[in-house]
Amino acid sequence: MTDSPEIDFAHLNQYVGGDPDLTREVFGLFRNQVEMWGRGLTADADDDLWSNVLHSLKGSARAVGAMELAAACEKAEDLTGDDRRPGAREVAVESLEHRISQVLNEIVRWEYKDDMRRLRGK
Repeated sequence: MTDSPEIDFAHLNQYVGGDPDLTREVFGLFRNQVEMWGRGLTADADDDLWSNVLHSLKGSARAVGAMELAAACEKAEDLTGDDRRPGAREVAVESLEHRISQVLNEIVRWEYKDDMRRLRGK
């Protein structure tokens, strides 16, 4: 399948070799990570939790080729200590939630296309 604005399939295929079953598995792991770590993605989180959540989400995003999401996580990781500006985390959370949603939507589109391909026996 081709690249999308949200997922770099060329990057992902370096690890899954174009195997649709393995791609589904990686996407499932991403969903689980987002569900688990996303709960801690709150502007009022202490610095340690904030850093851990963003670092984990960044790694999960990179694993599926969601490079823009990973870059946004990396940028938000710095919003701790003296760099924690008023309102910056709130903006980051809103932006990250939107990006996560976009990546999840792209995964659903990929899965739909793959389901249709499988139904047609190709």
